[in-house]
Amino acid sequence: MIIKRISCIVKDDQREAFQEYQKQWGHLSKVKGFLGQIGGWSIKQPLTAWIYSFWENQVDYQQFMKGQHDQIFVNSGQENTYESIDVTLYDEKLKVPGSEDNILNILKDCQYIRVTLTQVKEDQLKNFIDMQKNVWNIGMIESEGMLGGTIAFLQRESNGFLVFTGWESACLHENYTQEIFPELFKTAKLQNYIFELTGEQFKVEEEWRVLSKECHLN
Repeated sequence: MIIKRISCIVKDDQREAFQEYQKQWGHLSKVKGFLGQIGGWSIKQPLTAWIYSFWENQVDYQQFMKGQHDQIFVNSGQENTYESIDVTLYDEKLKVPGSEDNILNILKDCQYIRVTLTQVKEDQLKNFIDMQKNVWNIGMIESEGMLGGTIAFLQRESNGFLVFTGWESACLHENYTQEIFPELFKTAKLQNYIFELTGEQFKVEEEWRVLSKECHLN
């Protein structure tokens, strides 16, 4: 699975326009290989929009970029609403287990997103994956409201990772950060294998949610 992360810094007077134009990406639902797309506004940076899209494989994604993408983009009207845009691609490495085991259902039901971006020490990649499997995944699956997610590595950069999880609500995610996260953080000893870590969280904008036709049928 391919995960596309899009970060847009929106012009101060264009937030409402960007919000409206983002709805135009509903056409993705009919594209071969497309699984789903969600997005929202940064909790800490109100002019930063994050969008995540999920694809079955690289071939289908590249076909979309060569074909339908430009027409949808032009029709969306978004080009003049933001100051900058950053796009990165990730390849799924392993799943984050939760109450749902299918990314389609996670994207359909999630209301809040937590993302962690990490730069792992070159000689500690195995340790990082082991900690994800044996500490973080085990701890998060016990958290009420955690639907599931994915761990993926940055294309063309073997030590860059993304941990994406979907939650039933902001409230249940907050319970996790207060009650479970501190002990997991202590046990994981991040300083041993990570030299850079950032995070982003957002409430899912319902009108930005795009699901594949398959998801609509379930």
